[in-house]
Amino acid sequence: MLASLPPPPRRHVPADLELASLPALTGCYDELATRPLPPGDLWALEQWLHDWSELEALLHEEQTRREIAMNRDTDDPARLAAYLDWIDRVAPPCKPLRDRLARRLVAHEDAAALAPERHACMLRELANQVALFRDEIVPLEAAEQRLCAEHQTLRGGMQAEFAGQLCTLEALEAEEEHPDSARREAAWRSLSARFLAEKPALDDLLDRLLDLRLAQAAAAGCPDYRDYRFRKLGRLDYSPADCLAFHAAIEAAVVPLASELLARRAAALGQPTLRPWDLLAPLPGEATLRPFTDEATLIAGCRQVFHAVDPELGRQFAGLADRGLLDLLARPGKAPGGYQVNLEASRLPFIFANAVGRHDDLLTLLHEGGHALHALACADDPLIWNRSPPLEFCEVASMGMELLASDHLAPFYTPAEQRRALRQQLESIVLFLPYMACVDALQHWLYTHPQQARGRERDEIWQSLHERFFPTVDWSGLAPERAALWQRKLHIFELPFYYIEYGIAQLGALQLFARHRRDPVGTIAAYRRGLALGARAGLRDLFTATGLQLDLSLPALQSLMDLIRAELDQLE
Repeated sequence: MLASLPPPPRRHVPADLELASLPALTGCYDELATRPLPPGDLWALEQWLHDWSELEALLHEEQTRREIAMNRDTDDPARLAAYLDWIDRVAPPCKPLRDRLARRLVAHEDAAALAPERHACMLRELANQVALFRDEIVPLEAAEQRLCAEHQTLRGGMQAEFAGQLCTLEALEAEEEHPDSARREAAWRSLSARFLAEKPALDDLLDRLLDLRLAQAAAAGCPDYRDYRFRKLGRLDYSPADCLAFHAAIEAAVVPLASELLARRAAALGQPTLRPWDLLAPLPGEATLRPFTDEATLIAGCRQVFHAVDPELGRQFAGLADRGLLDLLARPGKAPGGYQVNLEASRLPFIFANAVGRHDDLLTLLHEGGHALHALACADDPLIWNRSPPLEFCEVASMGMELLASDHLAPFYTPAEQRRALRQQLESIVLFLPYMACVDALQHWLYTHPQQARGRERDEIWQSLHERFFPTVDWSGLAPERAALWQRKLHIFELPFYYIEYGIAQLGALQLFARHRRDPVGTIAAYRRGLALGARAGLRDLFTATGLQLDLSLPALQSLMDLIRAELDQLE
């Protein structure tokens, strides 16, 4: 799919250098490690940084291209082999070579003299990574990536029988929006049975990942993997204790509103309680939102939506579509989930999704489109490290775009359907925050209780968390299905501790939504200003530059829930 793109440009790295050749790569790293960097010659140091950045961008893009190819067709053994060859043979030896350069930069007497507005955050992050690096961690990370690829292959091959057909998991999830309760239940049970059938394999896979991650933490001298992972993710603006307090604030401020919304839904459906397959059921008199039936319609409509939010953003999204940087529809053999990744050397984003025609699929493209526009906003920075903003702010860009676009969905919906789409989106935010807290809290427990984090006790902890955050859903007779529900969340397997970002970002996105109601032009200008900073500012400063506050407290969260309640009242 990416073959039509021109080869990434090379200024320093030789044009004929084979990126998969370890001797050639070692030669590149050795030249950078031994190149003279005279004290006081800032030009030479900056030129060295640009050359190192180019090498890292080329390597990052090569691995990304191989991973995309594997994800697009998990049934192709050649694609899997090419990706595994990279993460097993090429990537690990580069890590100590990369660490050698990072140490050289951090220790250089002129590093502090580099322009702070462009280099301070980068230097802080590189110093953090240097402090964590250990040679013995490299093979552990390679083994972890191999297990993540195993998870992709396992999930990509999962299908289930329903209504006489073999369906993808995404198609079964779409049935949860069907008006017929019996059909919803049958689809839900079929999907759950498929996961239960794979539960032993998924349990074993997570156990092996736990072992590798605990070994990484031990090698780094950290008290537990949570501490290691927080440092690895560069979380300098909040702590594990802040996350646990955020969970409690969600329990206090969000769960009551979520329970109220679920009770209203049950009453509207004429039921005493909601079953798991009723959470997305259309209300009486409302047809399921089906915004598109094919990829061309989805892309064409989103071109108009992005243009309505901001003409320049619309032009940028159209450019991605025109260059074939979108793979959006679900199909057998395709890896699960949706994401945006950067082709770092080409300075272009790529969007991957599994759309089947649902409203959620439209939101996914708006969300990943927000990520892509963020990547384009900082693509001109010559240093790869400045093009990787804190993940929490990356999610503000994407979740914020979902809400900024909510008034511009006319290419897909009538005015009444647009109002319903916004209502559903706001309700989904209220229901998402408790789910986010469940996923994050499970991981806090897993990695601070490694001796208990296996088998039945793991399921029991998940179930207790789910009961804490979703007390009003009726799971009677479904204990095994509920206990295994965590296995549907890709992040627990492949992106440990990467989920609280969505909760933090949702608070930023809601603030952006409220500001946009008052001042559309100023809000879009601030949004674009924040995106353009890339990683040249810390998380708190990025929020401030965008006109937002980084505040996880109960009063702040309660204020945002009051905002949602007021919006929902207006939409009634």
